[in-house]
Amino acid sequence: MKIGLRIPGTARELPFDEFCRWCADNGFDAVDISSVTPEIVGTARDAGLAIGTADMPGTGDLLSVDKTQQAAGAAAAKAAIQAAADNDVHLMFCVFSPADPTIGRAKAFDLWKRTVPPIAEFAADNGVTISVEGYPGPSPHCPALGCTPETLRAMFAECPRGLGVNYDPSHLVRIGINYIRMLNEFAAHVVHVHGKDTDFDQEALYLHGNLGPTFHSSRGFGEDWWRYTIPGDGVVNWLKVVQRLEDEGFDGIVSVELEDYRYWKTWEAESDGLKRSRDYLAQYVR
Repeated sequence: MKIGLRIPGTARELPFDEFCRWCADNGFDAVDISSVTPEIVGTARDAGLAIGTADMPGTGDLLSVDKTQQAAGAAAAKAAIQAAADNDVHLMFCVFSPADPTIGRAKAFDLWKRTVPPIAEFAADNGVTISVEGYPGPSPHCPALGCTPETLRAMFAECPRGLGVNYDPSHLVRIGINYIRMLNEFAAHVVHVHGKDTDFDQEALYLHGNLGPTFHSSRGFGEDWWRYTIPGDGVVNWLKVVQRLEDEGFDGIVSVELEDYRYWKTWEAESDGLKRSRDYLAQYVR
């Protein structure tokens, strides 16, 4: 396995070659990118970094009720997949969340099963896998597909080729799903992993339950009673996660996704959070 990262907020303002050198100098092996061009891929590889995932556009349009938007989403997704294949990049990252979050997951899935399987087939035919992250989406609708075993089972039943799991235990913990049991069930489908954690604040849970605070805004990346954190600052047992991935023969990338208000808003803070995350995961990832 390798340790990589997604590019956080202010790091996107740095020259990409400078950021890649920083990654390599600080022990990272891979980087996730937003789009694929020969220049971006070449810059990362020249710095000694592998490409983890590239973002797949068009997913919101694919889950729109508007046929024109669906067609636009399909075109955007296929173009990005083709660019990835042309540049020897094999994983696309996405969240399947509907354009209108109020339609609910059942309606979103009805749209998904009509629009996405042909995209996944196209990806598979070009040696690319769509890596689905189980980010539920924001409260109160939590409209995204693939964030629960229930919806993942339905997605793989409809789409046996070209689809994989971007395993991120922080999202499962957040919504009360046993993240180890989910890994046991879907380990064979895991193609990429996000290194992120979740912590719970019992005092906040006592004060306002899971409704969120009344008199102040929630801290970033959470609702006060829960929040995303760097690996090791939350409740995920990363030793068990890595052991289970090893048992399945996973030899891909554990990519730090920095979503922690304590390590945000400045490059100084972000770089500290990235290094702390990498050092923690390095205890287990080999």
